[in-house]
Amino acid sequence: MIALGLLLSVAVPLIAGLPWILILQRDRQLGNWPLALAYGYVLGLLIAIVWMRVLDVVHAPANLLTIIAIPALAAIAGWRKLRGRLHWARDAAHASKLTWASMNRTTRMVVIVVIGLIAFRLLTLGAEIVIRPIFPWEAVSAVAAKARVWYDLGSIARFVPPPALLEGIGSYTDADASAYALPSLLLAFTAHMLGQWHEGAVAFPWWMMGLAMVLALYGHVRRSGAGVAFSLSVAYVFVSLPLVDLHIGLAGAPQWIAATGVGLAGCAMLRWLETPSRELLFYVVVGAALALMSLLSAWPWFVVFALSAAMARWPRYARKLAIGIPLVLLFALLAWQQTPFKWGGSTLQLQVVTTWSESIESLFLLDNWHLLYGASILVAVLGWRFIVAPSWRARSWLVGMGVVVLFVWGAVAVPGIWFGGLRDFSYAALQFAPILVLWTALAARAMAIPPAHIEPAVPETPVAAPAMAAAQSVDPITAPAFGLAVDPVAGPDTSQGTRPTTGPATTLGP
Repeated sequence: MIALGLLLSVAVPLIAGLPWILILQRDRQLGNWPLALAYGYVLGLLIAIVWMRVLDVVHAPANLLTIIAIPALAAIAGWRKLRGRLHWARDAAHASKLTWASMNRTTRMVVIVVIGLIAFRLLTLGAEIVIRPIFPWEAVSAVAAKARVWYDLGSIARFVPPPALLEGIGSYTDADASAYALPSLLLAFTAHMLGQWHEGAVAFPWWMMGLAMVLALYGHVRRSGAGVAFSLSVAYVFVSLPLVDLHIGLAGAPQWIAATGVGLAGCAMLRWLETPSRELLFYVVVGAALALMSLLSAWPWFVVFALSAAMARWPRYARKLAIGIPLVLLFALLAWQQTPFKWGGSTLQLQVVTTWSESIESLFLLDNWHLLYGASILVAVLGWRFIVAPSWRARSWLVGMGVVVLFVWGAVAVPGIWFGGLRDFSYAALQFAPILVLWTALAARAMAIPPAHIEPAVPETPVAAPAMAAAQSVDPITAPAFGLAVDPVAGPDTSQGTRPTTGPATTLGP
């Protein structure tokens, strides 16, 4: 029964959200289905969570039937609207077979090995989450406590701080009564799908968020024109980061849910800055909703995303914004450190954390991040002129400001708001990880293959359908320079503003 309940907890949001993402994907491109599965699941989950809040507002009981009502209606409406396009799935499966048939033996071995590594990492994490009780700390004291009460009551009861409870205000309290409700509602939602409160299994959405990030990273890299092997390798680099799998395993804690939202939104924003589209903008909105409904500390990232979008929208001011905003931020922090800021009767004083150097050690000396930051620095140094070019300026500025946010969050503190230090720095680094992984992969690929010098990987031949075009794709793992090459189906990387010169612009390949 537990297995059926977990399957239902995945199927309900996926069936509700997937058709709406597929509707947005008007062009048949590489990476469509992984992106649709990742963002579709999160969208459906948000629909279910918002509906649970509505049930509470109208004083309706929350149970299996009432919770799935609106997701079911969303699914019916979405799939009806999608009628006539379902042949995409059949064509995509056929294109996948042709792409596999076109790979040489070495590439196939790499693909099999990397898929095996990703599957092993995710399966072990999944087993740990389902079997082990919810981890203590805030996962129990501020998230799971609410979820258990809300599941048992079938409604969202109000939690108050302990002093208020002692004064007779309210009936329930926990360590953080004002914490955002979404992480707790994820646990309650899964419990309703299971039909019982199963300690451990109710935290299955934490594992699903890890799978969604793997699919999203693979889809974004694949859509950039990279081959299957390289795209899978990028996804594995992310899921292999120790701090990532550590927080996936800390099921019940809100940090991983917020990090998933920031990662989904940030990766979509990086791609939007390269090739703006309504679809990618919708992905940003989905990720932002997940993050901002999970953790207060996620909001600085979306300020950075908005400013990078402004730089891309008004390129004539991009250089001034790129230099001016960090300077204004620096002067504001220095002024705040010298002069306390009064807000709502409270005095907020910016302070430098005495142990701020531990944050740097955690990245490079404590084996938290493997070679990610070293590889990113290497790419930035070798391709300095490339990554500050107009076509890359907004994307590189986004990553640069991400580093600034990282160290501000870890090196300074505002008592009463955030405490800085290694813990908060690690939370910010967790949110930044997928953005940095994607930027490093795309920058390395673009530098290794200058668009002006791209040659077709196979002779240009007429094709009868996009599915046949996918068969001609040559996986990049066999090419020199980081194992990167251009997929003739998707055309060359357009990050420099060039246009594909051979082959159709889109395909159905996975």
